[in-house]
Amino acid sequence: MRRSGIVVLIVMLAASACGGVNRREMNAAVGALVGQEKAPAYLEGVAWEEVRSIYADRNGEALWVAPDKPLAQARALIEAVADAESEGLRVAEYELDALQTALEKAYHDGKSTPEALAELDVRLTALYLEYGHDLLVGRLDPRRVDKSWYIRMRHAAVDSVLRSSARHEDFSKAVSELAPSQPDYPALVAELGRYRAIAARGGWPRVVSPLKPATTGPAVTVLRARLVASGDLDSSAVADPRFDGALEQTVTRFRARHGLPPEGGLDAAAVAALNVPVEQRIRQLELNLERLRWLPNDFGQRYVYVNIPDFYLHAFDGGKEVLSMRVIVGEDYDTETPVFADTMSYVEFRPYWNVPSSIAFEELLPKIRANPRFLEANNYEVVPASGREEPVDARSIDWDDVDSTNFPYRIRQGPGETNALGLVKFMFPNRFNIYMHDTPADHLFHRHRRAFSHGCIRLEHPDRFAQFVLDGAPGWDPGRIEEAMQGEDNQQVRLRKTLPVYILYLTAFARDGVVQYRDDLYGTDRQAMARLGTPAPVAAIAALRERLDELMKG
Repeated sequence: MRRSGIVVLIVMLAASACGGVNRREMNAAVGALVGQEKAPAYLEGVAWEEVRSIYADRNGEALWVAPDKPLAQARALIEAVADAESEGLRVAEYELDALQTALEKAYHDGKSTPEALAELDVRLTALYLEYGHDLLVGRLDPRRVDKSWYIRMRHAAVDSVLRSSARHEDFSKAVSELAPSQPDYPALVAELGRYRAIAARGGWPRVVSPLKPATTGPAVTVLRARLVASGDLDSSAVADPRFDGALEQTVTRFRARHGLPPEGGLDAAAVAALNVPVEQRIRQLELNLERLRWLPNDFGQRYVYVNIPDFYLHAFDGGKEVLSMRVIVGEDYDTETPVFADTMSYVEFRPYWNVPSSIAFEELLPKIRANPRFLEANNYEVVPASGREEPVDARSIDWDDVDSTNFPYRIRQGPGETNALGLVKFMFPNRFNIYMHDTPADHLFHRHRRAFSHGCIRLEHPDRFAQFVLDGAPGWDPGRIEEAMQGEDNQQVRLRKTLPVYILYLTAFARDGVVQYRDDLYGTDRQAMARLGTPAPVAAIAALRERLDELMKG
């Protein structure tokens, strides 16, 4: 919607009008309107039953308007919607032009009718439901923009939450409470506002090439200007042409904030991160705000989550982080780690690894054919696919004649130091057959980009994670956990209380209040950004907010 149209809309809300309609007539018209089984043509596409249910809660009384002027909650709602761009939503989607027309019809020149007031009230309710729905669960359906996103949206709770909020005495507070409660959300909203202001000022300068410490000259001044623009460096240091120790520390902090290893200084990777246009960062922030709206509003007090692009696991107890560690996630293409939520139910020490058929035929079979002793040398055995555990003699199988259509067996690797799952695995049974586990390939945790698995999540410190998972389980102290990992027997330990596990994909998030950025590991940002739609111009948003402030002061 044009900025001038929104300003007129707010002006009309602020103005009073005198008409001959009384409240009883107005409410009767509202009741008649929402008593229709089918939505009026001007509300086509609106969740009409939700609209009607809100009025049923109020016995058909108007929610937003009085005969002489709109109520305060109407102003609060329109102010919130007009500011929707600040949370990565799109003002243009809320048809404020049509609402302006309804306002003109209801209060033009101090004249009104019960039917015009009823239409305005119902339009405002529909606006509230649409905006509230977008805050609660997002504008986009994640399944349409990310083929690997399987966390269920909160559709079942939306109706009841919106109906409850509509009855809230402090409506401005009620609207704000519809937004996600994750601590990342306000940090990303603040960063979005800051980056939009940067874009309005023309963005940030481009750093031409890598620089080494102790360099002096104009290129260093450009680097400083770039870091000042994004708030990574104080503006008082912008004119200094030296790449001194303080600037080197700033570059190191910038690298950490963008998921780069601390060493490296201003290398090609850091230059590439510095030169991402501010407009692209804005879109990245908008998308990840949307992803937060797709998530459950409350993860609980004790849970685990892995952020795939960050290659990290975080464990929480009592709502506070108590453990974090590096992880290895799935490679891209056909082995990426999906986004989903489930509950961990048991831990298995000294696990067997039942080799998935795809790995068995694509990776192991060529090695078996090349080396008849491959299975024995690597602690593999062949067991019937029927489920019986008694191994068969692998030498009796004609491996040259084997393929996926005529192999009535499965290959598994026995427990031990060389087992692909290491010494312990953590199970949260799911349709993807994804779980967390130890690994003998510890050297991979020192890599910056840790996407090497077939989808499962490998843990840097499985012993510490076992202590967290089994905390409170009788007899499972660190000593017994170490004994189980180094022992001889395969054993399972059922958790007395299941542990929520969230596997997420966030390329912008907050850590200790500082917004972090990560590479789009699986390319899902590119797919989703195309569906976000075009934001309103930054300058128009700034002017609108300034004008609204003036209007609200009287």
